[in-house]
Amino acid sequence: MTSSTHWKVRLDDRRRPTLPEELLSAAGIPAGADLTARVGDEGMIILETRDAVRERIRRRMAPLKTGVSMVDELLAERRAEAVREDA
Repeated sequence: MTSSTHWKVRLDDRRRPTLPEELLSAAGIPAGADLTARVGDEGMIILETRDAVRERIRRRMAPLKTGVSMVDELLAERRAEAVREDA
C-alpha cells in the first residue's frame, strides 16, 4: 500500500470514475460496498459507506440528547399530525 494521501482519479468519457484499489483499501472500503455521495466544498465529492454516514450523524446528534428518545419524539409528532388530518 502506498503512503500517499492523494491518488489520481480520472473520469472516463461517460463521467465514471475509477477509484484506485490502494485508495479504497486505505479508506477501509471493501469491494462491492454501497456508497453514498455528497458534495463537500466547491470541487469536492465525498463518498461514504452507509456505516460511516450513520456514525457521522450519530456524532452530530449526540450533543442534542436531552433524555428524550428522538424516535419517540418523531412518532409523537407523526401521531399529532395524523390526529390533525383526521379532524
